[in-house]
Amino acid sequence: MSSLIVDKCYYTQLALQSLLQLNGQHQKDILSLKDISELQTACKSLTPEIIFVNEDCFMSDVRSGQALKAVINARPDTLFFVFISKDNLNYQNYVPIRRNVIIVSKSIRTTTIYQLIAHNLQLSRAIEIGVPLDLTPVSLSRTEFSILKMWMSGLDTQNISQHLNIKQKTVASHKGNIKRKVKTQNKQAIYHVVKLTDILTSGMFVGRPRPLRPASESGEIMGSCW
Repeated sequence: MSSLIVDKCYYTQLALQSLLQLNGQHQKDILSLKDISELQTACKSLTPEIIFVNEDCFMSDVRSGQALKAVINARPDTLFFVFISKDNLNYQNYVPIRRNVIIVSKSIRTTTIYQLIAHNLQLSRAIEIGVPLDLTPVSLSRTEFSILKMWMSGLDTQNISQHLNIKQKTVASHKGNIKRKVKTQNKQAIYHVVKLTDILTSGMFVGRPRPLRPASESGEIMGSCW
């Protein structure tokens, strides 16, 4: 089994290679690629367990985004880590948006990304582990989804409450639930996660129950290029 890294930052590549090797992968099974086109080619001959992709490799190119989405759909048993590259979002966490897709901040704690890698590799090899990570894909209630779309369109809490005919306190509560599920208080970070989800998948799950378990996040925070 192999792991693929699509990231233009050399130091990120080195950091990921190191973490993968610490989790038992051989260096020869870890490939660094330049773009989504190379990823498509590699996936024709390989069966990767994990694929890391920096958003810079597809966010500015509609075709690359569509190609990556096709790769994700074709490989349901491969775990895709998609890194947010924008530094000004002040986001330091991870959000599972599908069973095999996790959006990850480049400022995530080193121990957390190590746990995520270990969790996936060990589960794929049927080894029981006790890492307390919540990898349930984010899902919103229908009301939360409606509020999120209005919120993203520029409406404030008062306007949303008037549109939905509910109390402002109720709107604020739903916003709090959205922030908790996406693991950030930063509105722009939430918008960015939603945008990435729309590009990579058919959008946020709506109306699905989501059990919540706290993730263990002790450790040092990585730099923008680790």
